[in-house]
Amino acid sequence: MAFSYDFRYDDNLFETDTSLKQIEVEDSIARIYAKHIRQGTLQAGLLRSTHEQFIRDSIHGLSSGFTVLDASQPWLAFWCLNSLDILGCDASEFEQQALDTMVPHESGGFCGGFKQLPHMAGTYASIMALVLVGTKRAFDLVDRKATYRWLMSMKQADGSFAMHLDGEVDVRGVYCAMVIASVLNIMTPELVAGSAEFIVRCQTCEGGIGPYPGVEAHGGYTLCGLAALDILNKTQLLDLQRLARWISSRQLAFEGGFNGRTNKLVDGCYSYWMGGACSILQKALKQDWLYEPAALQRYVLVCCQDKKLGGLLDKPGKSADLYHTMYCLLGLSLSQNGTAGLKPVDPVYGISTAPLEKAFNYFYSLTDDK
Repeated sequence: MAFSYDFRYDDNLFETDTSLKQIEVEDSIARIYAKHIRQGTLQAGLLRSTHEQFIRDSIHGLSSGFTVLDASQPWLAFWCLNSLDILGCDASEFEQQALDTMVPHESGGFCGGFKQLPHMAGTYASIMALVLVGTKRAFDLVDRKATYRWLMSMKQADGSFAMHLDGEVDVRGVYCAMVIASVLNIMTPELVAGSAEFIVRCQTCEGGIGPYPGVEAHGGYTLCGLAALDILNKTQLLDLQRLARWISSRQLAFEGGFNGRTNKLVDGCYSYWMGGACSILQKALKQDWLYEPAALQRYVLVCCQDKKLGGLLDKPGKSADLYHTMYCLLGLSLSQNGTAGLKPVDPVYGISTAPLEKAFNYFYSLTDDK
């Protein structure tokens, strides 16, 4: 997809709040692209060392403003460890700090922080962080039997999973449960019963997947639903052609990046949520690229890097953060097929292939009584 100003948004002389915001964002991106064009190139390199320092500084200490993420402590560890791993940086010095962040609950699962309920998303992030640490000590923090019992207690009659006790029910729960169970080697017919069918009911008339049946399709839920079906070897239950059309239409012609819903703004994090979904779907359809990787790389590298402080971001004008740093790097790696200095990543699990394989080898070598 060659860059062209002809791809700018056209509101057909009918202004809305949505169209005005879209034009505002495009204007900010156009200024950045124009500066690069004047310099003779629309390309930029990854500021690897700058981003590494941003992540390391974050691990050493965050400001008091981050207390709002008290229930997301395993996510902070996961975002940091995974970003460093994708960049190919050594994070072994942070192993003990990461392990101290994990809060296993006596009933199974992991909590987002101390004296909190075990949570499906927190358990997913904890398990992935432990996989990235990759030591027996890390793996042994997981009580597989208790985790299985807890997962079953979150299971709903329609095949979905609650995110926590009396919590919300949506496709995220199914994805987290399938990742946790498949990594820990605790998949059973009882655990997965009805889950694939629940996801299929969440596919909308547009083709994407919503959080639960009857709700608008969204990029994050689409990745979660498609990845869970991939784990279950049931992607063929979806209308894949309709899904492909919807996913492909999420890449914006002028910006080059993805949005997550129809008529929404570009966001760097969808480099993974949509780019990862494309990678899974490409395998299911046995097709090559469903999007233009060079255009996505242009958006991430030219528009989403904080050149001074490090880290990656949503869009120009936003601040870099750990969430967007990790998901931009994941999407960038997938778009480059692991050929440009970033580690190759698995689109289903959202981490690089080497630690994932090590975890599989460990947990699948255990007997049922461990």
